Amino acid sequence: MSSPDPMLMKAIETHRAGRTSEARVMYQRILRRRPQDPDALNFLGMLEFQSGGDEGRARGIELLQKSVRSLPGNPHAWTNLGNMLMGIGDWEGAVRAYGRATELAPEMWQAWFNRATCLRRLCRLEEAIECLKTTISLKPEYDVAYERLGRVLYRAGKTTELAKVYGDWLKQNPDNPSARHMYAAASGESFPERANDEYVRTTFDEFADSFDENLSDLGYRAPQLVADAVSRHRPAREPERRDDVLDAGAGTGLCGLLLRPSARCLVGVDLSSSMLDKARARGIYDELVAMELCAFMRDRPVSYDVIVSADTLVYFGALGPPLEAARACLRPGGLLVFTVERWAAAGPDASYRMGLHGRYVHAPGYVEATLRGARLQPLEMTEVVLRSELGTDVRGLLVAAAPSD
Repeated sequence: MSSPDPMLMKAIETHRAGRTSEARVMYQRILRRRPQDPDALNFLGMLEFQSGGDEGRARGIELLQKSVRSLPGNPHAWTNLGNMLMGIGDWEGAVRAYGRATELAPEMWQAWFNRATCLRRLCRLEEAIECLKTTISLKPEYDVAYERLGRVLYRAGKTTELAKVYGDWLKQNPDNPSARHMYAAASGESFPERANDEYVRTTFDEFADSFDENLSDLGYRAPQLVADAVSRHRPAREPERRDDVLDAGAGTGLCGLLLRPSARCLVGVDLSSSMLDKARARGIYDELVAMELCAFMRDRPVSYDVIVSADTLVYFGALGPPLEAARACLRPGGLLVFTVERWAAAGPDASYRMGLHGRYVHAPGYVEATLRGARLQPLEMTEVVLRSELGTDVRGLLVAAAPSD
């Protein structure tokens, strides 16, 4: 800090205690005496930005810009400015601010990581990769950096590097379920029959806020495909005869939006409570439960007329357990509709494998055999495009089935 002024110290202490109105008055008093005080500008700028609203954010950015002009060598102020610019979606401005911070203080791993985040949003993937590698070298215990580096490498088509990155992550944190899962996906070594619950929960809790927007960008079609299949196999009925529907893997409620008009009762289950919070905000479900879906379905035998699962069984390799649980949960004459990703290169005896993206892909013959093994009669198995990824269509199977006895 450039000045140990006792009044400034008191203002910062008051600010950190949450008494922002008092702190604002103190900072303003200092700036009346010293209009170019870089630290008062820095801390008042953070306070104003945190106060929220467009005006507060604009004032905060203006004050931080004055702070770095007054003291260009303060890496912390440049980082704060970068954080603010990232917060309003000014990725280019944030990259410049974080770049200045890392020039001044190359050991500031947070600035390297945030710079990588902005570079990724700008599709400057090679630069983002280098920033993430630097982050890991400075902060090897920071799990998120490995996860992000893997995602950017995959997006950049540098898939040969994935096994090493995830292997390094696993060595650093052998108890991390995401590290174990992604190393298995990248290496092809001893992959499990299904994704670890904690991996799924953590992944989707993290993505909950941006999930719908990201899928929209990918041209996500699975919910509409599932809803259309339900309409084909369960024609519209009078209100008193409508179906009780289970959305198995409800996520943010994208399927529920389409199924609500024809459902008497609509229930959703998902491992991620953060995703369910988004679904709950839609106000369309009669019940939402945070629980592993197989356990949920086994706990509610013969309870639903329709069960749907859009892009959830891609986190299961072995499909026997979820299909058997769904069979037990369905009422006589019920309907199960789900999607999985299709294993295009599967041989005649193939079942499933993990893709580099961490999801499972399934052979059509395996899906059909497993349905029959679970006493479910296939009604439809159609090859579909689920979404786009890395500029390529992700091909899947849309499956509809009914209890066979």
